[in-house]
Amino acid sequence: MKEVFWNSIAEYNAATWPWQIALTAVAAVIAVILWFRPSPWAKTAMKVYMVAVSLWIAFVYYMAYGSVRDYSNVMTIFWCLIALSWLYDLATGFSTFQRSGKSEVLGIIMLVLPLAYPFISVSRGLVFPQITTPMLPSSVALYMLGMLMTFNKKINFFAFILILHWSVIDISKIGIFDIPEDSLLAIACIPSMVIFFLQALRACDTDYKPSYKSIKILIIAVALILAGSMAIA
Repeated sequence: MKEVFWNSIAEYNAATWPWQIALTAVAAVIAVILWFRPSPWAKTAMKVYMVAVSLWIAFVYYMAYGSVRDYSNVMTIFWCLIALSWLYDLATGFSTFQRSGKSEVLGIIMLVLPLAYPFISVSRGLVFPQITTPMLPSSVALYMLGMLMTFNKKINFFAFILILHWSVIDISKIGIFDIPEDSLLAIACIPSMVIFFLQALRACDTDYKPSYKSIKILIIAVALILAGSMAIA
């Protein structure tokens, strides 16, 4: 199973590396523009990019090159759901991609981390094309999480929940497929989950039960369980 996994990655990289470089460059350019010169067209462009890269993962990575793996069809559907979450955002304009001044440092780190994937692979003895890249599912999810964390004035919570689910799936892959690079997404998702859930909780204007304190403890407990699961993996 592990051999099939890594061979499919090698075939994907060998056939698509110029496209991967182009998609990574586009992601970097739009993020820089949003940081220094935010404008309506740049925000729209980022949402279009999110839809496009999600469909790339669904149909190019999973359907074209990952079809030899078990459950590739399920993974294709999952990434189509992520694409739909961004398409919904594109239609409604829900996410503002505005900086709030909170969690920006953490967000920038997450945006840069996908670039570390190939270097980590090489450092542990892998060679191209059988290496991880910024255009694998987990590194793309990490980039999306970085965008949500950096520009978090008003975020796409649908996309965040799906990314959170993906990070939980990722924990099991780390050991099964010997891909420690995916630990980056799992680690990044833990503080993100605490920050975004507590932020959503504080935004509630009405009384609710259980109490704020109880829900806060529950959120932190879930984060600690995920951290423990990752350590075991």
